[in-house]
Amino acid sequence: MGIKGRGKQQRKGADAAAAREEGKRRHDDEAAALREEAVAVLRLDREGRHAEAIARAEELAATHPQSALAQHLAAGLHHNASTRAAVERTDGQGSVAHLARARVFYDQARRLAPNCVQITVGSAMARLPTAEDHDLEPDREIMRAVRIAAASPTDPAENNATFHLDGSARTATERIAMARQSAAAHYRRIMSHMNTKVIPRAVVSTLEVSKREGAATAKKRARALAERYEYSARAIMAHAHISLDFARGLDPNIDKRPFLTRILDDVNKAVVQRLTSLEIVRFRAKLLFVLGFNCAVESECQRAISIENPVDPGEEDVPPGSVPGEKLQDRISYVCRDLQRLRQKLVLKARDHWCSLPSEKQDSFRFVGLKSMHQYYVSEDDHEAVKTVSDALNFVKKNGSWRFWVCPYCVGKKIPDIDSLLHHMRNKHSDGGFWPKLLSIVDPKLVPDTDASQGDYFLKNATICHDSEENYAFHFKRMDMIFGYLFLRACTKTDQNSLSEIRDEKCSKGVSILEKIKLKLKNIPTDTSSTESNEACAEIRDLWHYFLEISLLDYRVVISPLALSFISEKLLKCMSKDEMASSKSIDVAVIDAIFPFVDGFPNIDAILPNVKDAPDSNDDDTSKAGTHGQSAEGRATTTY
Repeated sequence: MGIKGRGKQQRKGADAAAAREEGKRRHDDEAAALREEAVAVLRLDREGRHAEAIARAEELAATHPQSALAQHLAAGLHHNASTRAAVERTDGQGSVAHLARARVFYDQARRLAPNCVQITVGSAMARLPTAEDHDLEPDREIMRAVRIAAASPTDPAENNATFHLDGSARTATERIAMARQSAAAHYRRIMSHMNTKVIPRAVVSTLEVSKREGAATAKKRARALAERYEYSARAIMAHAHISLDFARGLDPNIDKRPFLTRILDDVNKAVVQRLTSLEIVRFRAKLLFVLGFNCAVESECQRAISIENPVDPGEEDVPPGSVPGEKLQDRISYVCRDLQRLRQKLVLKARDHWCSLPSEKQDSFRFVGLKSMHQYYVSEDDHEAVKTVSDALNFVKKNGSWRFWVCPYCVGKKIPDIDSLLHHMRNKHSDGGFWPKLLSIVDPKLVPDTDASQGDYFLKNATICHDSEENYAFHFKRMDMIFGYLFLRACTKTDQNSLSEIRDEKCSKGVSILEKIKLKLKNIPTDTSSTESNEACAEIRDLWHYFLEISLLDYRVVISPLALSFISEKLLKCMSKDEMASSKSIDVAVIDAIFPFVDGFPNIDAILPNVKDAPDSNDDDTSKAGTHGQSAEGRATTTY
């Protein structure tokens, strides 16, 4: 290219750049002029000349259809006018009309400035007074605003002349932060309105259709309700309840299992996103019970009762208001009691199933092999239980005993007998003349045969047997004891104290007892023949006896609850397997017994004596040997 050609091209480039600069200047001038007009309109509105301000704002919006600022101005003034009319109650129709116009202008402004948080929040609030109109969707609009706020929102001043009227000195970053706070506050307000006003009314209306026209008619409407308010546990549960009523009403000859399984699938999807919803968990646990997923029922009930900060059931119940209680804790307690009754019903169901088994299979549930139990808790990833069982087996193989004493001052030390405990305490914790003086008063080896403080209830009803290969197994003498324990446990949180927690509690009590003994030894009268001295010595002996009792820890007592839980789990699995194999149809009476609330029970003493224990020839202590040549572990795992 020649010199002339290059010069011509450079001139064209310079002309284009100049044209672009001129275009930008004109655009900026027009924007500044529009902003000045908008500020003038806002001044009119603040002076109380509302109608005039709205008229001029609409003119600006019509003249500048591509300006988000002009559309936002008109939307905001109409929105304010609607609010004033509603508050003053002077013009109901006018308020509605202003709100409708505001929504039109908000929609145009949002199209032009899709990343402006203020515009989207205003649009959501303009839809709130008529939130029951499903087409307006203030909830989805405010969710959109929150998403914009979390991403990369534009500076609110770009589309709002108010910032220029007030002459705010805030930076763009500060304005965006304020917009985000506003979006969060309006989100809470709108969602609260939806959850406490709109959705409950929609649920009640749908339930009335079901009651009036039947569940088959209401089912489609209930599904639409759940899909529209997919964030609402109450809407989801309304669909589940109506679907359950539909299944209830099916002909007795029609298998209800496929219908109930579809309901469970829907509820399963909901529970994943709502882990703190007691109402969803309660419904799911009951449905699992009806379908025969017995182990899952127990797990779900335990999880529900252990939720630390659950959602208020009064915000999710179906029908609304069906969970009683003036205070939050009252409502939570009500739901938890219903779940506890469900767990108790599961225990009674297991008892009835056990009673139906052949005697040999019944008897096999009395035995729990510790190796099998250890493997089970390994599979459950219950590290605390695994460690406890392992420690127990290692200890008994090494020491030939399940019992040991704990030193209240030394963490984790296991002392096999009282002589060793005294030797340790005198050498490691001599404390002046305390021990000689104490041992001159007490019998140092006075201790009961069992650890009453930790519940020798288990040891009275169970023995541990072992074979020549040192395979150990619990042998429970009576099944009613097992069912009684499980029935009572169903009313409480099931967290079993760990070995370390039990030991720490014993150490704390042991230190306290020794301090009391030291104080009494210090104040004991010097005249050993006096009544006061004899009484003080008697009190010291009682405290020492209590110290030895408290300091004793028996592994059999610690792992007995683990063994009972293991039996429960195996029995529930056996029951589920037999139920599935039988392909028995689900009776409506089973559903009615737990929906909407679980039936109550008579006193436990009226229930458990009905358990007919299988004949047992092994009620004597079998801790020294196996039975009939079969290993202890083998007898314990015959049915598993």
